[in-house]
Amino acid sequence: IMGYVEDAEKVFKDWYSTRDKKITTSKIRGLLSGMSDIYNDVVRVEGEELPQDIVDRIQYLKVQFVYEYGRDDKKDGSVRRFINESKILNKIDQIGTSKKKFIEMERYMEALVAYHRFYGGKDE
Repeated sequence: IMGYVEDAEKVFKDWYSTRDKKITTSKIRGLLSGMSDIYNDVVRVEGEELPQDIVDRIQYLKVQFVYEYGRDDKKDGSVRRFINESKILNKIDQIGTSKKKFIEMERYMEALVAYHRFYGGKDE
């Protein structure tokens, strides 16, 4: 996930240059909160390979994103757009069993929240 800062900036720089429906900071934080819970356990892992229980939790997180994507079908589409433009599902797949890739993913998610606020995202 090299260039995660640039990737995160691009998501919201492009988004906020249009008049499309916006996504709230609290919604993004809600979507990303599961990653923070896992992160606390990942940093305690010795070595570079994640144990299967953490890999399973990461995959469950992906399922939660898929669910939220499907739920957004009848709403304004902002969650769908966020998941598509941030390429979250693909980036989760890239983690595999790599501690390093997970930590990069966590930083990417933090950057998404930061750039959302920077480009005008609000809690609505």
